[in-house]
Amino acid sequence: MTIDPIHIIAAVIGFASAGFLWLALIVGLALARGWMMTKVKHSTMLTLHGCLALMGLTLGIVHGFAQLAPPSTTITVVDVVVPFTNETDPYGIGAGVIALELMIAVALSVLIQKWMGFHRWRALHATVYAAYTLMTGHVLVSGAETGGLLVTGLVLLPWLIVVLLWMTGSAGGARVFAERISRRRTPQTSIQVDPMHCARFGFCEQEAPEIFSLRGDGQLAYHAVVSDEKLDAAVRAARACPARAIALAQGGAGDHRVIPLRMVAPSEPPVSPAPRSWPPNDHSYPRNGRR
Repeated sequence: MTIDPIHIIAAVIGFASAGFLWLALIVGLALARGWMMTKVKHSTMLTLHGCLALMGLTLGIVHGFAQLAPPSTTITVVDVVVPFTNETDPYGIGAGVIALELMIAVALSVLIQKWMGFHRWRALHATVYAAYTLMTGHVLVSGAETGGLLVTGLVLLPWLIVVLLWMTGSAGGARVFAERISRRRTPQTSIQVDPMHCARFGFCEQEAPEIFSLRGDGQLAYHAVVSDEKLDAAVRAARACPARAIALAQGGAGDHRVIPLRMVAPSEPPVSPAPRSWPPNDHSYPRNGRR
């Protein structure tokens, strides 16, 4: 039986797409759980995650439309766009179409992340695991190369790794970070927000409204010191910040000198020198730490 070389090329592109998407999921899990925060910069991991996802989605689109090229194909343009319309293989191809379109929707949601809000965006982003499961089913059902036990195992193994990492690492990052700080037995933790990176998404306010408040004038008000009772909320807010502008630090002997409320002004440079934006009191100090 002669194998169409176009079909081989399309299959190779499809497997390459699956590989890039798997790597993007692994990096995304590392970002979400905070596994590499002490070794690799968050911006580096985020860029890597985006590049891998973009490569995987691009190759996935090419793979789908490459199925139209072989002369003996039974796939039409409608089958590539609308799921479960192919008469020969409705479920396998349909699963692949849904998986690809769902992943594309998740990728595009980054552009409207601020408008969606953190919770809705995170819920949509979590659907990539279901999409990856559908993609795995598409490969097993529709792939002519997955009939053997070895190839089937190689397809299922990455999916199993993703499932195990997702199950074992849920909510682990915040818990580990909170435990590290609580083990030091300090009565309070200080919060710092980098005004150069803060983009005023407001995700921190959604996670910890008792600590952060995005005001109508564009300023972010936040408590610079939190007690252990509010530590979990502060950790969730720091993890929710897309710009990673929130930093938590262990409280020290000079905690009483840290003002209770600070402001992060909008990123646009002011027209005239702005006055101090925190309420004056006996323990207020300029940002540079000098009197």
